[in-house]
Amino acid sequence: MISSLQLKNFVAFTDLAIEFSPGINIIIGENGTGKTQLLKAILALCGPDIRAEQPGEQLARKLCRLYQPLSENVGELRRSGTRGDAVLSATFASGHEVAARFKGTATETKVSIDKDGDVAAAIFIPTKEVLSLVRGLDDMQTDQPAIERIFDDGYLDLAHQLIKEGADDLDTKIQLDPRFASIVPRLANLIGGRYELHEGRFCFQAGEYVEKRGKSSSAQKAPQSFQDSELYFAPAKSRLLSSTMTAEGFRKIGVLQRLLSNGSLNPGTAGPLLWDEPESNLNPKLMKDLVLALLELARNGQQVILATHDYVLLKWFDLLLDKGKGDQVRFHVLSREAETGQVLRDSMDDYRAIEPNAIAETFNDLTKEQVARKMGGLGK
Repeated sequence: MISSLQLKNFVAFTDLAIEFSPGINIIIGENGTGKTQLLKAILALCGPDIRAEQPGEQLARKLCRLYQPLSENVGELRRSGTRGDAVLSATFASGHEVAARFKGTATETKVSIDKDGDVAAAIFIPTKEVLSLVRGLDDMQTDQPAIERIFDDGYLDLAHQLIKEGADDLDTKIQLDPRFASIVPRLANLIGGRYELHEGRFCFQAGEYVEKRGKSSSAQKAPQSFQDSELYFAPAKSRLLSSTMTAEGFRKIGVLQRLLSNGSLNPGTAGPLLWDEPESNLNPKLMKDLVLALLELARNGQQVILATHDYVLLKWFDLLLDKGKGDQVRFHVLSREAETGQVLRDSMDDYRAIEPNAIAETFNDLTKEQVARKMGGLGK
């Protein structure tokens, strides 16, 4: 779990410091304010490269693979027009602190770590879905240099996590672990089925989770307990579908389902879940259930950091968070100062405190325009 992040003279940022909630963090900002760049910085600092035998060289390569500078040298990621080294530093809930710095001519970074031990790797879900791309991205016969020119490591890392073998008996996990019983069936019933790995490719099996209740003894007068019932997946009689034959919005939810299924995403032990624009290609009708699933993940110890432009997603978080259940939702607003071009950050734990809220204001302008058109010239 990451507690704080500081970026100096790095890509879009001159000097940005941000403190994260252990629950859900929502990053808001106009295009060009560095939302995706911020998520990728967290991904790099939470990854294994920071603790490799040659961390300076490995981290430099990772940053180049994530940001893809033209020169393929990490020094190009130092923000031009600023003074001093580029610096990325993070503090974690475990007490670990990691920092990396480099000059504008550098080919590798200088890495410092204040405490030995591992930091749980972050999981990054990019804007475009990856489920249907796994077969090509993870194929040993694929031209790897060509793949790396097309896709940055945000996509490749996720593909490797999705293909990972794990405790894949999801129905058993649902019976044994209440965390999965409250999340996985919601996701499957939301999209009308689940994605399964078959011979190196993902397929969609239509169906739903249903509850099967056991019989109570005649002496038992109390309502049946959780142990007297079980949730299981009931597949439909329809044939399996290639993942590419299903909606892209469904495939994005399928990514979350698969990460939970194979143990890559294990609330309470996994690193932060980073999600860039979860609303992309997602029907607004699905937003409420997605927010409920993310809140449930956070209640079970999963830190979530997402970037969004979507009013519906923001508003559902505002309406559905339950402080009685320990929900913590923090909003981080990024904006660019007109005179200096510096990216500024403002954080708050109350959606109503976001000021100005460009997303809400745009939605309100749209509503006013619609009302004005329906009213015609009335009131002029």
